Amino acid sequence: MNLSWIVDDPTPVVVIIVIVEAILGLFFVATVQKPFLWGMGGAAVVLGLVLLADYLVITDREAVEQTIREGVSALRDNDLERVLTFLSPSAVKTRERAIWAMNLVRFTGIHISDLKIEVNPRTNPPTAEARFFAVFRYEFREKTAEHIYEAYAARFTVIFEKVNNRWLLTDHYEYEAARL
Repeated sequence: MNLSWIVDDPTPVVVIIVIVEAILGLFFVATVQKPFLWGMGGAAVVLGLVLLADYLVITDREAVEQTIREGVSALRDNDLERVLTFLSPSAVKTRERAIWAMNLVRFTGIHISDLKIEVNPRTNPPTAEARFFAVFRYEFREKTAEHIYEAYAARFTVIFEKVNNRWLLTDHYEYEAARL
């Protein structure tokens, strides 16, 4: 039985437990019988366990999101070597693009929004697809009069695979790209 839904998003379980707590509280106030208090205590323990599991367990979706955040941090720091550690050996196109871009520009800001991650644990190795909107602010390493500071925005689809318990980027696609 797969219980990953509890730690992926425990909100429904938490809401149900809070509703049960409220109902038991109303019954206790109305009847002043201790079994309702014991029930409230039991529900509170279950709630604590669910929240503890949510805190301690890192799901694949959360691990992919963390990989994206660390990759963005490496880009923001303009650290090419660190950026390349997030790429799978099979990510030839993405590796070439990263080397080209980071030799051409220095990133001054990166903002990601509308992040959606789907994990497929049934593939071998497990894969994940992340979709998001990103805005990159940068300056050219060799300044020219017309190209000092620029911005680039696009929607991205990024494909990951799990290798040795790490999520590595294997490919990326850009669409709806625009220079700002």
